[in-house]
Amino acid sequence: MSQKYYTMKDLPESERPYEKLEKYGAASLSDAELIAVLIRNGSHHKNSVTLASEILNLHPVHKGLMGLHYLSCQELTKIDGIGRVKAAQLLCAAEISNRMTRQRKPEGGRFDSPGTVAGFFMEEMRTKETEHTLVVFLDNRCRLIRYELLFVGSVSASLANPREILKKALQYDASCFIVLHNHPSGDPTPSTADIKLSEQLKTAGELIGIRLLDHIILGDCQYVSLRERGHI
Repeated sequence: MSQKYYTMKDLPESERPYEKLEKYGAASLSDAELIAVLIRNGSHHKNSVTLASEILNLHPVHKGLMGLHYLSCQELTKIDGIGRVKAAQLLCAAEISNRMTRQRKPEGGRFDSPGTVAGFFMEEMRTKETEHTLVVFLDNRCRLIRYELLFVGSVSASLANPREILKKALQYDASCFIVLHNHPSGDPTPSTADIKLSEQLKTAGELIGIRLLDHIILGDCQYVSLRERGHI
């Protein structure tokens, strides 16, 4: 006996994503239903909600919507029913979420507290699978001049170079700066190397009149400020 495959039309109207969205708003949709709306249709053997559930469970470690930040186009297209176009749509949706987070401006436009800085960059940095070091360059009122990703390293080290950081600070005429990097493990506990880098930057920055305000380590929805820990 052949197996029966169900299309979206076979679902009760109250369970169809488009109808639910129109009636109750996007917030009423489950994660799978949100993905189903993005990919629009399923395959010959499964409807879009079933296909969306496969996508949400594809990554071996990071399940759910967060998994999209860890998947590549090649990995997504291994799923029957996901081609290059659908894979691109999903990865672009994940990147849009990152960029929307970055566009939230801090209150008063000032990067003057560890919580403000960590919150601004958390979504972008916490999903990186290798250490990334980003430097925020500020004016004398702690207002953003620009921020820049300067170093990308391994799973356990970012290979940050104090000379390159201070050279950029001079180039942008910054009065002060903040260093951030992520710990891919999700645990933001500072290493001996993290503390040593902070001390080197603080000392070297003071010699040229550019102050290190903080060194912030980002984990998974948590952070550590080395200034708050007394290392700066």
